Amino acid sequence: MISMPLRRLSFKYLILLTISMLMFSTYSYANTDPRMVVEVGADEQGKVPAVQEAIQLALPILWDRVVEDSARSLASDSMRATTFLLRVVPQSDHVEVTFNQERVWQYLDEKQIAYLKEPLQLNMQIEMVDSRGTTMSKTAEALLAYAHEAAKARGIVFATDAPLLQARWRWLDGAQVYLKVEGQSRLTGFTETRSMQAGDPLEQLHAWIESLLIKARSTDTTEMATFVEPAIEQPTDGTMVLMLTIEQPATLPAQVVFEESLRQNSHVKLLLPTLLSSSSRKYRMVLHNADDSWLAEWFRRRGMQATATMDGWLVQ
Repeated sequence: MISMPLRRLSFKYLILLTISMLMFSTYSYANTDPRMVVEVGADEQGKVPAVQEAIQLALPILWDRVVEDSARSLASDSMRATTFLLRVVPQSDHVEVTFNQERVWQYLDEKQIAYLKEPLQLNMQIEMVDSRGTTMSKTAEALLAYAHEAAKARGIVFATDAPLLQARWRWLDGAQVYLKVEGQSRLTGFTETRSMQAGDPLEQLHAWIESLLIKARSTDTTEMATFVEPAIEQPTDGTMVLMLTIEQPATLPAQVVFEESLRQNSHVKLLLPTLLSSSSRKYRMVLHNADDSWLAEWFRRRGMQATATMDGWLVQ
């Protein structure tokens, strides 16, 4: 028979133990990497998956968030997801699955699968300008909203105090769109020009955002610097294609004024930037005919010296 003082002591010990366990549990969840928490929603028929099914469906979502894209195929989607399970909380419209990050890291280390142990944090801003220089604010807002969803799928955290990734898109004409990245992220200085195909351009811009976020997340810095210039193949229709390299510092407004001035020249059929930075720029230029002799005088009037090269012209 347990005496009254001993009963009271046991009861107090039980309360303290319960509180300690709750505090430890709360602390563990609060310090969980946000990428470890996956919400599995209803399917197309509106049916929320059963708990066991939701746990397994959450695993490939986890891998997409933490595993390097170059190693993604090495992380199995079919292995038992319960191996990494920390907790699961069924809700009316989804199932919240939380994985144990220590077990996840241990598995990836054992299998020698490259992963990002810390989530990339970015402060992303988007600007869209049409070919006339008019700001397309509503399109930019829609793209930023999509970027938030795409970032979450890739385990990227958007925060206002994180390094700035400012993506500036500018329509060059009815099909060509030019991108330049500014800010403090590792992608700063990255440029790319794409041709919009038939169909919804917004969907194509969504795909562009996804590829941009993948580049930003990659630890392979060589991927970010890779740029393949289009080969110079002279057409047979009488036009002339050349590369124009300008080695002179210029602000973004000055670049825009220069490009518009050159595009308005009667000799120029098409001008596409292929590499832009604050100190130099490269353009792929198509002339209406094979005469490029006017370029030297055109640049001389603007205080620059243009010299013919094997591929085109160098301006300094």
